Amino acid sequence: MCYTLALEMIKAHRHAPQKMMRRTSRVSLNDLNAGKVASLRQFLHLCHDVLVYDVELFWRAKDFSADLADLETVHRACERFRITTRLSQALAKQAKEMVRSAHAQGKRKPRVRKHTVTLYCHFVKIEPFVGSFDWAVKLMGSGAPRMIIPLPSTSHLNKFLTDGWQMANTIRLGRDHQGHLCIDFILEKPQPPLKTEGEIVGLDNNYKSGLVFSDGQWVAHRLYALIHSFGKREKQTHAQITSLMGRELKRIDFSTIKILVIEDLKWVRQQTRGKFPRGLNRRLSHWLYGYIVNVLARACEERGIRLVRKSPAYTSITCSACNTCDRRSRVDDRFRCRHCGFSTDADLNAARNLKRLGEAGVYGLRSLPSWRFA
Repeated sequence: MCYTLALEMIKAHRHAPQKMMRRTSRVSLNDLNAGKVASLRQFLHLCHDVLVYDVELFWRAKDFSADLADLETVHRACERFRITTRLSQALAKQAKEMVRSAHAQGKRKPRVRKHTVTLYCHFVKIEPFVGSFDWAVKLMGSGAPRMIIPLPSTSHLNKFLTDGWQMANTIRLGRDHQGHLCIDFILEKPQPPLKTEGEIVGLDNNYKSGLVFSDGQWVAHRLYALIHSFGKREKQTHAQITSLMGRELKRIDFSTIKILVIEDLKWVRQQTRGKFPRGLNRRLSHWLYGYIVNVLARACEERGIRLVRKSPAYTSITCSACNTCDRRSRVDDRFRCRHCGFSTDADLNAARNLKRLGEAGVYGLRSLPSWRFA
């Protein structure tokens, strides 16, 4: 019976009539009494130990599938840690997702560093709280401690609710980077249909010029001087750049875009250790490429815009007018084609080449029939 319920819990989203967008909003548990704090910390330590055990079992068995954990593994964790079958199933699902993600990215066996557990509707119930707090999170047992956690709302959470997002019956209980207990609320909203009208826009992303769009938009270019002013990379400098980058990204006008084409820079720094000076590496570490892509992906998803990744190879040295590749055509920040005379900003030229890749539906410039070396 428990296995059937868990199957419904995991697979329910696949049968939804419409795809859902999901976001999280964190609320810190600063007002809990000492007894509840101790109970939750003990529960998180137990879940952490079970996750480490399950990850080791799945990795050793080379089980990288998206299927449910087999009953033998579930029961082994139940007997070893004296937990309920339902909690063991939930933790096994979380462990399988970690193992499958690490394997898909070609990484080693994941190390369970964070004390975090996802609690589904069988463990938790969220209700409005009548009193000085806004929400009541009820832990209903099934392996989790039975208690009521009163929580105040936050401006971040209220903004989601005001914008039409619905709170799911799932939370993520854990500890933040400072070790304090917190709860991440899961918010859902139907995904809008993809745009059929608009233009294809290319985006060149680099720490010196910022974000340069093929339609003429140019944001985050003012951060280059600030990054150069930092003596070294510290936590406060990273937080400052993150805050300012978030503000800059809000200036982007998505109204006329139906497809946004960006560079696929995920593996661009592989095998580059020791090839860049220390100062350049410090400056590059302040350019938050992963953060930028995540924010753009969320913004595009909410507006029905397709986000497409293309190869960055040769985009900055290929003429977007005549399609001729010549390294001599680019000098610093200017691009002047030595064959057709076309002249423009080098990053704008790269953005236009990305737009052409989006229009042609190919991954790299080499796939274009008219592309040629000088």
